[in-house]
Amino acid sequence: MSGIESFRGNKNNKVEEEVDITGVKEGEEEISAEKIKDTLFDQYLKQNLIEDFFDELHEYLDEEAVDDMRGELANYDDEDIYATLSLPKELRHRKFTDFQKQLESENKNPGEVIKSFVEASKRHGFGIGYHTSPNDIKPDEQGRWTIKGFESDHRDDDLSKAYYSTKYRHLFKRRNPKFIYIVRTDPSTHRTDGNWSRAGTLSVVARVPFEDVVEYVEKNVRDIEKKKAGG
Repeated sequence: MSGIESFRGNKNNKVEEEVDITGVKEGEEEISAEKIKDTLFDQYLKQNLIEDFFDELHEYLDEEAVDDMRGELANYDDEDIYATLSLPKELRHRKFTDFQKQLESENKNPGEVIKSFVEASKRHGFGIGYHTSPNDIKPDEQGRWTIKGFESDHRDDDLSKAYYSTKYRHLFKRRNPKFIYIVRTDPSTHRTDGNWSRAGTLSVVARVPFEDVVEYVEKNVRDIEKKKAGG
């Protein structure tokens, strides 16, 4: 199974094969199928984001410090974890260097450092959204990996906007997308109509091959439905 691709070219292949659908109610056949797909999608991307984030952090901190940070992050719920993992690629070097400084020069412990970052991310209300595209979007010369809006929206004085969703069921599947771009959501500048949100530009956190995700979700939901049908 392919994992997240960073713009540095590396792939992460550490997604767990175990499927956990705790919290998805049975007996709601049609809605249940959508909820299961949303849950599988969230699990796939959350695990990949965690591995990608901490693998890169290993370049700045030793294994013990990274493990301590990872353990502290595991104490938070999904919303807080996503807020933390929404750190855009171009900001990671600066933030991870700051982590390194706090540990080495200020003698802080790893748990305190990541806890402070989680709380700051929560205060800003950051989160994760998903933009699909047929295009292989690259970072610019300054290393900024962004998606620029190109569709005029009458709700915003015909300004150009880029769009994203937050659930599998609402992914924009037209135009034969090749990639899902995981982007940082920001309620202070982005607007939403419920299922879809928009902004002039979107900061990319990572990307995933579209077909890999769909194949994972659809295959697992078929397996789950077979098990349910078999009692």
